[in-house]
Amino acid sequence: MLSFSVVINTFNRAKSLACTLASLRQLDYPLFEVIVVNGPSTDGTDAVLSQYEGQVKILSCAERNLAISRNLGIAAAAGQIVAFIDDDAYPDPAWLDCLSVAFKDDEVAAAGGPTYDYTGYKLQAKYSLATRTGGAWVSAADDRNPTDLLDRPYSNVFPYTIGTNSCFRRARLVEIGGFDEEFEYYLDETDLCLRLIDRGYLVRALDDGFVYHKFLESHMRTHTRSLRDRFSVLKNRVYFALKHGRVTTSFYHVCCDLVAFIDQQRKDFLWNVEHGFLTKAEYTAFEADIPRAFDVGFSRIVEGGERTRSATWFAERETPFLPFRTLRPAAEKLHLCLLSQEYPPGVINGIARFTHEMARGLAERGHQVHVLTAGQHHHRVDLEDGVWVHRIVPEHHPLPAAPVVPQDRWNYSASLCEEVLRIHRHRPLDLVQAPIWDSEGIATLLADAVPVVISLHTPLPVALEISPHWAADRNALQTRIRPLIALERFCLENCSAILANSNAIVGEIERVHVIQLEPDKVHVIPHGFGAVPRPIYSPERDAGGPNVLFVGRLERRKGIDIFLEAVALLADRFPSMTFTVVGDDRIPSSEGPTYRELFQRRPDHAQLQSRTHFTGRVDDEQLARFYADCDIFVAPSRYESFGLILIEAMANGKPVIACDVGGMREIVVEGENGFLVPPGNSEKLADAIGRLAQSPALREHMALRSRELYETRFTRSVMAERTERFCALLAARIKGDATECEPGGLAA
Repeated sequence: MLSFSVVINTFNRAKSLACTLASLRQLDYPLFEVIVVNGPSTDGTDAVLSQYEGQVKILSCAERNLAISRNLGIAAAAGQIVAFIDDDAYPDPAWLDCLSVAFKDDEVAAAGGPTYDYTGYKLQAKYSLATRTGGAWVSAADDRNPTDLLDRPYSNVFPYTIGTNSCFRRARLVEIGGFDEEFEYYLDETDLCLRLIDRGYLVRALDDGFVYHKFLESHMRTHTRSLRDRFSVLKNRVYFALKHGRVTTSFYHVCCDLVAFIDQQRKDFLWNVEHGFLTKAEYTAFEADIPRAFDVGFSRIVEGGERTRSATWFAERETPFLPFRTLRPAAEKLHLCLLSQEYPPGVINGIARFTHEMARGLAERGHQVHVLTAGQHHHRVDLEDGVWVHRIVPEHHPLPAAPVVPQDRWNYSASLCEEVLRIHRHRPLDLVQAPIWDSEGIATLLADAVPVVISLHTPLPVALEISPHWAADRNALQTRIRPLIALERFCLENCSAILANSNAIVGEIERVHVIQLEPDKVHVIPHGFGAVPRPIYSPERDAGGPNVLFVGRLERRKGIDIFLEAVALLADRFPSMTFTVVGDDRIPSSEGPTYRELFQRRPDHAQLQSRTHFTGRVDDEQLARFYADCDIFVAPSRYESFGLILIEAMANGKPVIACDVGGMREIVVEGENGFLVPPGNSEKLADAIGRLAQSPALREHMALRSRELYETRFTRSVMAERTERFCALLAARIKGDATECEPGGLAA
């Protein structure tokens, strides 16, 4: 097996460098080291690198010169193959495996795979081609691989590897002196590839081995990816053309080509100025750079040209191989896809929160996890917290012959299905998990290419029971709600497995759908949440009274009406008690106005207003603060299949009060970490809140027990470990490798 040295040359990109380094943990290839060459960074890059002390070779480069930085990386490399990736990019997990295939041919000195652009969805380059005067372009995605056609010494057109996705035999790099250090930026790898080809070696363009290049802002490039400082581009094009162009054409034609290049650069700069991406002052500087660039480029040739390094220089700086630890061997990885209509960042609902926790937990355990969610403007793919997040813009798709699916739901589901199949073609998926709500996995289920697991959440018939006013719109009931209810049952009957968050939801699903779920298809794994630092407890954090927190959509199903009635009941008994209501407060009640508006119309509202704070929807960071600042958490939902909000409160060490219904009774241990009250009973709710309010000692006791239960039962890592066993056994069963399952479903 070939050994690799992965080199990252960085300058003032601490945040994206951290992502690049983390992404290398996900690689499948087992034998590689990582080298980071840090330029004169001032943005906290040193702090990022300090976390990798002893795991990564860390070097410094005093100049902002990419070729010098790369040569330093080559010199320190102990791997047989030196691979380069930018500090604003991250690789597909199979990156090095694919690159290694090229080097089975001893004549191959360099290789590179395709690169996605900043969207993560469109190709920036598949095959990259250049001329000896420095003109460069990328071929169309379906063009013929140019390796065998153009890999000839002194060819006028030749293939090259782009810098963010390129690798080279170290011995060949040393043989030709490494990078020409005249190329501080631009055409550096193009020059290197051409010198290798002219020596009779092959530069192999690959069809796989993807890198995702985010093309971030830099000291030369704006946030709109407009190049503001082009001196290096101009100078290096002149230098490259004069260095290599005369081999196949006349000096006159070299000069004509350079003039045409300047004209193209001028038009591009003016377009950027016209559209507000660059300034007129920057254009003035550009014009001044043109003659200076020609003078400097020409003088470098006259002075002797190439600035490369000796074999002795490289040998003196080589350091022992330092293996980089990946999260999990490739043979033990699951390849999973989770569907969710919403996903962070931003404000999200309960299913999205569960999906986020599940995805992160599995990714932390070394599995390759994709989340497919709704996008805006254009498709994009990003690596976020170790999870591959695909934001897909729904497009119109013809409806299936059966079952009946509302058009908008089908457009969304079918668009996600196309992305599922694209992922599956590149690397076979073990399974796709889709929530029962809105049956968003219906298209993937019908495609029958990947096993589909349905995760159970509040079923639509239960939501309809709790919110009977939904049925008032007869047209919506007939054309949308009833078809979606039928779809839920169709998915349950035809999926490969069912993942439940509580025993209660299994029974509720069977009741409302009048169905008997196959026991060997169902497995119960409670939701998890993490990681929250252990709270520090004090008898009274301040002189004020306890703060009571409600989190959820302000709708009847979540019991907001009962909570606000309890607020009124408690106000006189506890004059210093305050109440915080977090969640979407724009939802109409069955009476028309929102519950917030109804509350504000109460005769006693004036005395309650200063003590009741409505926040509306908030993001995760704000929500975390509300959990941390409350003293009592209340979830008076008339029904919850599980109640992730209870886990979030318990993680923050809070006593919890919930209704004795659904999955909530499997979370709250009556009298230990909180109380269970009858749903729809504001007096009982107020009494439970009162018991905690008047006893700081009881609150502290229940807070400690909440945290204990969270740590032992409901962390993200516990959920991920259980889900890992479930997925692995399901995949084995589908492949026919599992002889039996543990009691209680596919995994325990």
